[in-house]
Amino acid sequence: MLKNTSLKEFGYNFLGPVLTAYMDEVHNKVAALESVKVFHLAREGHVLKQAFAIGNQNNIDSEYLMVSRTFLFRIMADIENSWELSVKHKYEGTLADFFHARFSFSHDEIAHILPANIRDEDISLPADFARVCEILTEQQSLISKITQPVRDIYLRYLDTVGFTDQHLTPVVTDVGYSGTIQKLLCLLVGRDVSGIYMIATKAGRLAIEDYTATIDYVFKSDVKMGEGYTMLDRSMFLEALLTAPNGQFVDILEDENTKGFHFCYGKRTHTQECFVDLNTLHNGALECMQSAANNNFSFTPSEVEVLFESYVTQRNLLPRSSWPLFVLDDAISGEGNLNPLDFFGL
Repeated sequence: MLKNTSLKEFGYNFLGPVLTAYMDEVHNKVAALESVKVFHLAREGHVLKQAFAIGNQNNIDSEYLMVSRTFLFRIMADIENSWELSVKHKYEGTLADFFHARFSFSHDEIAHILPANIRDEDISLPADFARVCEILTEQQSLISKITQPVRDIYLRYLDTVGFTDQHLTPVVTDVGYSGTIQKLLCLLVGRDVSGIYMIATKAGRLAIEDYTATIDYVFKSDVKMGEGYTMLDRSMFLEALLTAPNGQFVDILEDENTKGFHFCYGKRTHTQECFVDLNTLHNGALECMQSAANNNFSFTPSEVEVLFESYVTQRNLLPRSSWPLFVLDDAISGEGNLNPLDFFGL
């Protein structure tokens, strides 16, 4: 009982103001658009969809979209224009491990794609970007045989949730930062896609082939990791808490009889194994949002920034019951699980 109270109060006081300030601005921004549908991305979308429903006075339709960077990297691994987004992110390790961590190819698929004599070749990204692209080009037809069927299923899934509906403008929400998923979706479906993030490394309009990815933000833009903006530098704290009951989305299957879809997920961290605790924390945050909506108050971005910095720089402000929840996987960079408490020496 004491643990539940502590987690709920922590969710109310820490995560609640962040979500309140963010969603208030999201509501304001989408209200100015016509015929929109909001899609909440990746694992964070599990909580963001619930948060968006609070204060949604215009009854704008929204959807928790099954998507992840790794999944899009894989189903688009044979599309050359996606490599700038999928390959340049830092990585240290062998080629075989890279194809598994970055694209989630199985060991059997990797054995089919990569010749045996290069599987153990060490690479360092982004320095070896050209080398990886050379291999992707050489193996493009083999990769297509693996990725095209899954890509076709996923496009049918996007049809069913309205993402490809030409009468609607898709608007995506996420913590941030560079809009990789948004850009890949823009490239995949061949249409303009807008995004509203907590933090954006670069806001504005970006050309993706013949289409446009419009990136907007709530708290801060034009900032990079390590430049001193705490909400970005220590965003791992947000990413750890804003997660779903399942691991990372890695694959999709289609039922031949019902034409419904089945989703497959990657490894579960301690947070997913003990999701009841995180759910208690989420309920506290959503209760804060509901209280703000009922009493017509909000938080300014600057207030949230001060609050956030206080919590993530002082371990004594984080209740002991919350410590096990601060864990997230970073397989995309070839790392294991990350714990922001350890990472930042708290």
